Amino acid sequence: MFGKQDMTALQLRKQILLLESDLNRLRLLAECERLREAVGWVSRIREARRQIAPWALVLAPLAGVALALGIRRSGAGGGFLSRALGLAPSLIQLWRTCVWPSD
Repeated sequence: MFGKQDMTALQLRKQILLLESDLNRLRLLAECERLREAVGWVSRIREARRQIAPWALVLAPLAGVALALGIRRSGAGGGFLSRALGLAPSLIQLWRTCVWPSD
């Protein structure tokens, strides 16, 4: 059958293959971790979207009403864009107050 030297060579080859397999497994795990870190921002955006969605349904119409009232009040002078931008700071403050209440 096989001599002792042949078995030793086969056992060495088996050990080499096992070690290579372990090394490849570790490389794959490290690469998966790098990919998870690289696309982590996607899950953070999804989570932010989930948190903002209920507020957006309420705040969007309110912002539209506030914008319409602001434009109606400022009747003359400046274009639509300048009037809309004039309301932006107060709308942003309202949004921050509702979405990120201070502790």
